[in-house]
Amino acid sequence: MEEDTRKFEMAEDALKILSVFVSMISFWVIAFSWNYIFLDDLEFVPRLGLGAALSWVVFLHVEATGMIIMTMMREKWRSEGQAEVREARLEAAEARAEAAEARAREARLEARAEAAEGRAREAQAKLEAQEVISELRRQLREARGEAANGAEDA
Repeated sequence: MEEDTRKFEMAEDALKILSVFVSMISFWVIAFSWNYIFLDDLEFVPRLGLGAALSWVVFLHVEATGMIIMTMMREKWRSEGQAEVREARLEAAEARAEAAEARAREARLEARAEAAEGRAREAQAKLEAQEVISELRRQLREARGEAANGAEDA
C-alpha cells in the first residue's frame, strides 16, 4: 500500500513539472512566434499577454489531462494492490490448510503409534502370562513327581 502511495506521489510530482514545462514552452512559442505562425502583426506587449493567457489555458489542459490519467492510474494501482492482497490471503489460507493437514497427519501417526504400542503391551502381557502358566505347570508337575514328558518318576 505504501508503495502505491509512493508511486502516486512520484507521478503527481512529475505531472506538476511537466505542466509547468509545457506551459512555459507554450508561452515562449506564442509570445515570440505568433507573427511567424499566424502572420498577423501583433504588438509585443499584447503578444506577451496573449502568450500568458494561452499558456495558462495550456497549463490547465495539461493539469486536467494529467489528473484524469492519474485517476486511472490510481484505480489501476489500487486494483493491483487489492489483487496482491487477495493473492497473499489465498497463500496464507493455503499455508494454514497445509499446516492443519500436517497436524492431522501427525495426529493420525501418533494414534497409530499408540495403537501399535498398546498391541505390543498386550502381546507382552500375553507372553508373560504364558510364561507364568508354563512355569506353574512345571512346578505342578514337579510337585506331583512327574517327569518333563509327563511320565512319573519311579
